[in-house]
Amino acid sequence: MTMVENVRNGLLIGAAPRGEEGREPWFLDPREILRTVRLRWLTVLLPILLCLGAAAAWTHLNPPQYAASTQILIDPRGLQVVKDGLTPPDQASDASLLLVDSQLRVLTSDDVLGRAVDRFDLTRDPEFQGRETLIGAIKGLIARFTGRTEPPAEPRLTALRILRDRVGARRLERSFVLELGVTSEDREKAARLARGIAETYLARDAATRSDTTRRAGEAIEGRLAELREALRQAEDKAQAFRTKRGLVGTRTQLVSEQQLTQLSEQLGAARAKALDAGARLRQVEAVLAGGRSEAVNEIVQNPTISALRGQLAGVERLRADAEETLGKRHPSYMAAVVQEKALRAAIEAEIRRIAAAIRNDFQAAQASARVLTTTLERRKAEASKVGDDFVQLRELERQVEASRAVYEAFLVRARELQEQQRLDTSASRIISPASPPEKRIGPPTPVVFVAALVAGLGLGLVGSLGLELLAGRVRSRRRLEGHLGRAGLDALPRAPRAAVRPAALRADFGSARGDGPYEVALARLRHRLAAAEPGAKPLVVLVTAGDDRAGKSLLARSLALSALADRERVVLVDADPKGLLTRDLGAAAPRDLAGSLRARAPLGDALVTLPSGLRVLPRPSDLPRDLAGSLAEALLRSDADLVVVDLGLVGGDVVTERLIAEERIPVLLLAVSARRGRLAAVDRALKAIGANRRPRVVVTDADLRE
Repeated sequence: MTMVENVRNGLLIGAAPRGEEGREPWFLDPREILRTVRLRWLTVLLPILLCLGAAAAWTHLNPPQYAASTQILIDPRGLQVVKDGLTPPDQASDASLLLVDSQLRVLTSDDVLGRAVDRFDLTRDPEFQGRETLIGAIKGLIARFTGRTEPPAEPRLTALRILRDRVGARRLERSFVLELGVTSEDREKAARLARGIAETYLARDAATRSDTTRRAGEAIEGRLAELREALRQAEDKAQAFRTKRGLVGTRTQLVSEQQLTQLSEQLGAARAKALDAGARLRQVEAVLAGGRSEAVNEIVQNPTISALRGQLAGVERLRADAEETLGKRHPSYMAAVVQEKALRAAIEAEIRRIAAAIRNDFQAAQASARVLTTTLERRKAEASKVGDDFVQLRELERQVEASRAVYEAFLVRARELQEQQRLDTSASRIISPASPPEKRIGPPTPVVFVAALVAGLGLGLVGSLGLELLAGRVRSRRRLEGHLGRAGLDALPRAPRAAVRPAALRADFGSARGDGPYEVALARLRHRLAAAEPGAKPLVVLVTAGDDRAGKSLLARSLALSALADRERVVLVDADPKGLLTRDLGAAAPRDLAGSLRARAPLGDALVTLPSGLRVLPRPSDLPRDLAGSLAEALLRSDADLVVVDLGLVGGDVVTERLIAEERIPVLLLAVSARRGRLAAVDRALKAIGANRRPRVVVTDADLRE
């Protein structure tokens, strides 16, 4: 006893109950993960090797790739070199973006890439002819065996397909700039291809514009001859109609219309002249009737009348002087009076002449107006007769004007397009030429292998933990405690090899007095059982298991040998239907156990005493089921200090179930092997034992350092 009490606590880790509530799952515990890795190291190592092999294959099959990029400005406005260029100078923003997106498709089209293939002679470049891969070789071999071989692909199509896969383009956000990227295994080649594709695109765009302009010009020139002929026919038709209908005139007006206009003007002038002559005639006639002659301009402004009036004034002065000085009878006076009368008669005669001249003018004006009126009416009648012909002539002339306008427009446009063919109106240009890249695409090779190592390790850990979960092994006391939700389970380390051998039952157990971890843990377990059942004499301990038959038998005999080493009287009972202890002894009981139980005789005659002093009750081959209660009563009447009963597996036979259900035997140990035990078997065993009987779970093969 003293030896057990002086044992260090470090050797009994896990032996005492511990309250650990809220423990995290075992697969999150680093110690459990390390234990799983040690147990399933091949499961962890295999994914690592596979990932490293995949990384090596990927590195070998995928040589380094370098990406070079260039930027192209697509100006949707273009250059308006001449007025009314082929491309509209201004477009809406949405239309401009659509135009740039369309140019993005043109940039990566087969037309541009095919010209780049021809320019750089990629049909002879091994990089763009496709390297033979393992998968391709396998497919080719299968195709040859099956007779479904395909003809070899054309080198140009192969190069075009590979170049298409290695070219990418995108429009930069909020701009009209296209970014073209090309990947290659060579830095310089990537830059050359990027620059070449951009230059090919710009050259192709300029050529397309020129070709479009040329074709438009040719189409217009092809129409010029037709338009010229249509204009000539329209003019001939109009002229023939004019000649046939006698519609002579200028391009803007017929002769009949001109004559009507002139006659109207002449008639107006004649009527005005007649009115003016009539007015002057009336004034002169008024003067002849005794009116004043100063109101008539023709009389006042007439030089003859002016001269006669001057003479009349001189004669009147002479007459006045003669009358005043000589008198009215004087001949001078009489001569003056005669002269005065003669002058007045001459003036009146001149006025009458003027009146006659004005009358003649009036009459002539009236006659001219009448003639013009008659002529105008006749011309109007003639013009009304040619009205319908004139309408048709106007329609023909409008057709001539329309044909002439279309012909002139086409002629001018054809000349403009001929000049535009020689002009580059595109404003697109390269704003950022491609340069050889400094770094390769993707991570460096060491990073790839490190990532493969990490991925393989992760897959291995996850796979091993998953397999461990699926296996449902106990593995450790910590895992079992977390599964059962019960802390402080009893634990025993792995037994020494000498204790596992069958000869240990018949050997001298002086060595069982050692202070090894296994012996110390056994002693501590025995004393804990004794403390749990004080005053029990004898202390009967039932040992069973859910699936570990060998482990529970080893636990039973180890408890017996440990008590024997402390000079206690011990009886080891083999109640396992498989009879492992009996088989290891190699001897049968000296007396019939069934007869002894029926006779309620002591068990001493049925026990086998080993050289070490351990008394063992072997398993009889024909123990009746109804004697299980008698066996329990016989065990309780034993004179031993400790009776250890090695039962069968829970649910294995009726004797085991009867002894487990025996309430007079309170101590029941459920052995669970950390190495071989399964959690499902533990659950089945606990369920079979029932809630009324709470066994002590003992974890064997445990690691006491956890």
